[in-house]
Amino acid sequence: MAIGQPLETVDNRASKNRLETMPGHNRARGIEPRGLVMDFQEQAQQHSQIREALLAAVTERRALDPALLPTDRLCPTGCWLQGEDARRWAGHHALLGLVETHRAFHQEAAVVAGHIQRGQWTQGQRALRNGSPFALALTDLLAALRRMRAAASSLAA
Repeated sequence: MAIGQPLETVDNRASKNRLETMPGHNRARGIEPRGLVMDFQEQAQQHSQIREALLAAVTERRALDPALLPTDRLCPTGCWLQGEDARRWAGHHALLGLVETHRAFHQEAAVVAGHIQRGQWTQGQRALRNGSPFALALTDLLAALRRMRAAASSLAA
């Protein structure tokens, strides 16, 4: 399985009711046909679900392969941020902040996934706690997505 494909559980006995793939990273939902505006709220929700998927893996002690976690350039948000249409926002403070916080979020998610993959359940739980680098990165990303949505709304008005 290549980088960028859905994150799958190593343990195939996992409950069918649990998230077995990282949500939102195998489809380009939320990007308007012309690419000028993204559904930033949907992207925020999808990135929040990554936390839930990681938490479920730690709780159920299911190993994950961090190499299958998409990089910041391979998820739909990252594709939009690195794409031609986002270049129209070049230099805008909201876009610059979103690029940085998005990259930091995926780096921290990979750290958590690494703990899980190595069976370091306690470290994985700590890495998901409030105030952890991962939690702060998620909070920063969600705030950056809100700022970008506000900027896009103000320009469209």
